[in-house]
Amino acid sequence: MLDSAFLLPYLMVLYFCFIFYRLIRRVLYKKSRLSIHKHIVIFCLLVYFFNLISVTLFPMPIDADLIKDMKYDSYIPFVSGNNFIPFYFFVDVYHEGLQYYVIRSIGGNLILLLPVGLLFPLLFKKLNNVKRILLTGFFISLFIELAQLSISVYIRSVYRSFDVDDLFLNTLGTVIGYWLFFILSMFYKRVTYRFKSNTSINIE
Repeated sequence: MLDSAFLLPYLMVLYFCFIFYRLIRRVLYKKSRLSIHKHIVIFCLLVYFFNLISVTLFPMPIDADLIKDMKYDSYIPFVSGNNFIPFYFFVDVYHEGLQYYVIRSIGGNLILLLPVGLLFPLLFKKLNNVKRILLTGFFISLFIELAQLSISVYIRSVYRSFDVDDLFLNTLGTVIGYWLFFILSMFYKRVTYRFKSNTSINIE
């Protein structure tokens, strides 16, 4: 099994290369420096995406003997273990009730991409829009689901599966994250405005 831990050094190198690149631009081209809060957001996103990949795609089978053992003859590519019926999770709730694993599955999928909606608008001004952030979350989720499907097709076993409900819940989670961003940014602006108003009154 290939564990996600091997990615960590590469992510750290990538982050420090980015910092070095920004310093070079600052010195040579007199570009404005990146604010501290954006550096924090970038670092948080790197940590988040590392954990996202770890949860959704790893550990990944790469050993030939292991893959051979995982294969089974009755596997039907693009069919076995996959769900292409929207809102099928309601069927699980109906049959199983609000069992722990059902709540965990629904809640986990909502939370999975919530940081995308919360953090991306802080870094990319063009994504400070509910439609764009929705599409961003959708395509990130679609990439994950297709990657999971590809792994299963490759090893001919239901190791990871495509679930259209995951796609819906992940995208909804991204929108919830954006709502949190919007609420927190409005609260921050209000607090900042009051602080500046009180400061100006005290000075006068």
